[in-house]
Amino acid sequence: MIDAGLLFNQFLDILTPGRLLMLAGFSFLGLLCGAMPGISSTMTISLLVSLTYGMSPFNGMLVLIAAYTASTYGGSLSATLLNVPGTPAAAATALEAYPMALRGEAGRAIGISTLQSFTGGIIGTLILLFSAPLVAELALKFGPWEYFWFSIFGIFVCANLSAGSTIKGLIAGIIGILFSLVGVDPLHGTLRYTFGITQIEGGISYIPALIGLYGVAEALSEFIQTTEGKAIQGKSGVLPPLHQYLRGMWLTIKVTFLGFLIGALPGTGANIAAWVGYDHAKRSSKHPEMFGKGNPEGIIGAETANNACCAGVYLPLLTLAIPGDATTAIVLGMMLVHGLRPGPSMWIEQPHWIYAVVAIHFASNIMFALQGFSLAKPMSKILQLPRRAVMTVVIILCTIGSYAVNSNMFDVYLSFLFGILGLLMRRFGFDVAPLVLGMVLGDLIDVQFRRAILTSSYSFLPFFTRPICIILILILIYLTLKEIPFFRNRFHLLSRRRMKPNG
Repeated sequence: MIDAGLLFNQFLDILTPGRLLMLAGFSFLGLLCGAMPGISSTMTISLLVSLTYGMSPFNGMLVLIAAYTASTYGGSLSATLLNVPGTPAAAATALEAYPMALRGEAGRAIGISTLQSFTGGIIGTLILLFSAPLVAELALKFGPWEYFWFSIFGIFVCANLSAGSTIKGLIAGIIGILFSLVGVDPLHGTLRYTFGITQIEGGISYIPALIGLYGVAEALSEFIQTTEGKAIQGKSGVLPPLHQYLRGMWLTIKVTFLGFLIGALPGTGANIAAWVGYDHAKRSSKHPEMFGKGNPEGIIGAETANNACCAGVYLPLLTLAIPGDATTAIVLGMMLVHGLRPGPSMWIEQPHWIYAVVAIHFASNIMFALQGFSLAKPMSKILQLPRRAVMTVVIILCTIGSYAVNSNMFDVYLSFLFGILGLLMRRFGFDVAPLVLGMVLGDLIDVQFRRAILTSSYSFLPFFTRPICIILILILIYLTLKEIPFFRNRFHLLSRRRMKPNG
């Protein structure tokens, strides 16, 4: 039962001049950090958490939640303007937003991203408020077997969305998984595939890889052209038409639920949510052939899902005291320092803190939306500058972002190596997105597979007999069959027959 009075009091606590100023300031800081390549949401929160120890618990959560939601959205800004995802979750957004920007519709693309991020965040927060116990019970049913298949599902979805063939996408995903295996074995502590290079003993960070594959590759592509790319003149407004927003509402609701559910599964996060949302948008579209060419539906799917995920990750934290991702692990630490005890007992002993999280999420989404709409038109003017001048700045930002990850020059060299790899992949028709997701999920696949094998005494049977595993396997089989021309034609004929009216 929702206590409306208690929730209303939490909103009143936010509506004080000091806290509104704090909300605006840290939301803007999160937005800027999210837009800068290499400064991920997790890094932003880890840099801010020390500031919260001298604050009240409410102010501490206000700072971290405002910065987290804004930084998740902020990654779409650089993805739109420069084809450089500020955060890994924005890589899916770049597939549609950057082509729109090249058509002079950067303002419109940012407007759609802002509106959908806001909508996904608000609806996701409502789901958090009303369905927390039910979804938490579902999250508990995921063991290492389910996480393994879920990660495989994420790679396959991303490969299936590749601009080229699905086979090339899968190859890129497998290469990404291989990169993720470099470094210290997380279970036995031995070195793997380092070939004597001490700098990669800690693993290959996917942030320099992301920066290189997108930012450096985009800049190098511009510099090796014989003629300089033309400056792009803006020719669109910011706010999408109301009828277009309403037409996409059913898609918005569906991907919001998907994003929230993915966030509720500990260890997944916005990276998978964005790709699953994008995949669903493509599969439910009447014009899937337009994806990759600047289709707003792709932005709706990706941005709505990854911001709904921001609310979803708090579900296991508040109900089970299990962080949904690395960012909420930092938030959990802050809560424990302030004497808060998230978990099942919090709903009985400290329910006002759950309503505080919900109220702060609402306020944070409203704040970053106002800031995003205000910045959309000025930021879109970046594309009106000479292309090579812009790409020179991109190279500088990529260098700073790569160095900022570990304060290590080797990461800068690594990002440039990945930039060359990204350039070669483009040349031969390979999409870089599956490779990035493979690097993000590869460690999860490796650890969960081996953990599942040890848990089941080296038996593979649970991978194929547990109910959720069976559902995921059936979905994967269906998606695979749809890529084979013989079955694709049969599915198409079957769907057309169902659409025909009886008689």
